[in-house]
Amino acid sequence: MKKIMLSFTFLVAMICAFAFNAQAATIYGYTSFSGTFHSDSVDLDSATMFDNFSNVVVSTSGGTFDYAPIPGNEPVAIQAFTFVPDVATEISNFWVIDFGGKTYSYDLRTSEVEFATANSIVIKGTGLASITGFDSTDSIWFLSATSSGSNSTFTLSTLVPPDYQPPSNVPEPGTMILLGMGLLGVAGLGRKKS
Repeated sequence: MKKIMLSFTFLVAMICAFAFNAQAATIYGYTSFSGTFHSDSVDLDSATMFDNFSNVVVSTSGGTFDYAPIPGNEPVAIQAFTFVPDVATEISNFWVIDFGGKTYSYDLRTSEVEFATANSIVIKGTGLASITGFDSTDSIWFLSATSSGSNSTFTLSTLVPPDYQPPSNVPEPGTMILLGMGLLGVAGLGRKKS
């Protein structure tokens, strides 16, 4: 019985040790892009989609924290998307940047029109930020667009603030440690009784 309890305790201790190593390297930071667009309506307050983005580059200020390595004016590929009604299915690789041997990408999940007039629109939503070497992280995005005659420009920002963490179904390392300590206590009680 002692050997079984010791083996079980060792197994739990190993799981706890690996829980620390398996903790997510979540993304943190901000990046923004600008360029030109075409929508399905001349009046933006009646538009339902952006069907073409062009001349899209990272803003000259670049990004912050995990996005800091990307320099300003780096080209960005952005997919067309429908924003009214709200995004019905996730748009994988909504935007993608390949830079420095890493792929930075964003999966768009939801959209909501915050404000719209004939010449301007502001849309916000949620998505999933991804960077090579990091775990995909829930985040938020904002798009502001203006149109006057043949000049239609936009700015898109994606942001993973420190207080915006994804809900997790995986026990955190602290939970695993408490479980391990409880099992060690049970093992100790079993040992004391025998």
